[in-house]
Amino acid sequence: METYYYEATTREGNIVTGTLEVSSERMAVDRIQDMGFFPLKVGKAVKRENFISRVSSSVRNRITTKDTMLFTYQIGVLLDAGFTLDKSLSIQSELTGKEAMKELIRDLLSQVKGGRSFSDSLLKYPSVFPLFYVNMIKAGEAGGFLESTISRMAAYLENTEGLREEVRSALIYPLILSVAGGAAVVVLLTFVVPQFTKIFTDMGRDLPLPTVVLLAVSGALVRFWWAILLFAGASGLFIRRYLGSEDGRRAWDRMKFRLPVFGKLFRETAVSRFARTLGTLLASGVPILNALQIVKGTLGSDRISEIISGVRESVRKGRGLSEPLKNSDIIPPLAVHMVTVGEETGRLDEMLIKIADRFDLEVRTTIKRLLSLLEPALILIMGLIVGFIVIAMLTAIFSINELPF
Repeated sequence: METYYYEATTREGNIVTGTLEVSSERMAVDRIQDMGFFPLKVGKAVKRENFISRVSSSVRNRITTKDTMLFTYQIGVLLDAGFTLDKSLSIQSELTGKEAMKELIRDLLSQVKGGRSFSDSLLKYPSVFPLFYVNMIKAGEAGGFLESTISRMAAYLENTEGLREEVRSALIYPLILSVAGGAAVVVLLTFVVPQFTKIFTDMGRDLPLPTVVLLAVSGALVRFWWAILLFAGASGLFIRRYLGSEDGRRAWDRMKFRLPVFGKLFRETAVSRFARTLGTLLASGVPILNALQIVKGTLGSDRISEIISGVRESVRKGRGLSEPLKNSDIIPPLAVHMVTVGEETGRLDEMLIKIADRFDLEVRTTIKRLLSLLEPALILIMGLIVGFIVIAMLTAIFSINELPF
C-alpha cells in the first residue's frame, strides 16, 4: 500500500486536499471520484519508513488464500440473503479489517457500479483470483446462478485451505524437533568439544579414532563456519534457480512422481486437485472443453498437463475422459473407474468431487503415516549424533587412565 496526496474540487468549486492509502494511482483516482470530488492532482506522498516497518506493513497487508476464501464465503452468504452484488460488496468492504483487501473490494465495487461484470472486474487481480475462479464466476453470471457458484467456490477454497492447514500443523512438531536437535549438536561441536581439544592434544599419544573424527569435525566447523554457510547459501540459491528454470522444472516434474516414498503422495495430491477443480468447474456450468483447458493451466505440472491434453482431445472427438486417463501412469484405476461411472450416469461433476474427497482422505492418511515415521527417525538420528559425540569424548577421557605416570 502507498500513501497518495491529492487535490480535488467539489461540485461547488471548492478545493479540497487529503491523503489516501491505496495500492495504485488509478485506485486513488477512483476513490476520489467515489467521494464525489473531481481530482486535479494525484501523487505519491513522501513517507519515511524504516526497513522493518516496510516489511511488517507488507506482511500484514499481503492478501492470502484465507482472505480470498473468507471474502468468497461472505459474499455468497450475503447474496443468498437476498442482497444485490453491489450492496454485498459494499457491506464486505466494511467488514474486512485488512487494508489491502478493503481497497481491493472497493475497487471491485467501483467497477461493478461502473457497468463491468463481476468476472471482468476480478480479472484485474490474477494473483488473488486465479483463472478458474474467474471462469466459474463468468459461467455463474451467464447461467443466472451466481449465488450457488460462489457458494461452491467457497467450499472449494475451504477444502483446499483446510488440507493445507492440516499439513502445516502436522509439520510443526518435526520442525521444532529438527531445529532444537540441530542447535544442540552445533552448540556441542562449537562450544563444548573445543574445551577438551587442548587436553586431548596434550596427552602425547594417539587418540581413539572416534575422538579424532569428532575433533576434526569440530575444528572445521569452528574455523570454517563462514565457508560452510556460504556454500549452503550458494547451493540453496543454485537449486532454487535451477528448479525455477524451464529445464529444472521439467526435470523435477518428471522425477517427483517416481520418488520411493513421496511419489505416491504427489500422485494422490495431483489426482485430488485435478478432480476437485474439474468437478467444481463442471458443476458451475463451465463447458467441459473450456474446463479442461482451465484445469490444464492451474495444476502446475507438465506431466499432468500432457494427460489433460490427451483427455481434452479425446473429449473433442466424442470419446470421453476415461480412455486417456486409463492409459496414464499417474491416475489410479479407482479414479478411472469412478470417472467411467460418472460419464455413464451423466453425473460426472458429482463423481469428480467424490474422487477428490476420496483422494484428499488418502493424502491425509499418507501424510500421517510419513509423519509417524519422521518423528522417531529424527529422534533416532539426533540420538545417534549426540551418542557418537559422548562416546568419542568418553573413550578419550578413559584412555587418559592408560597413560604412564
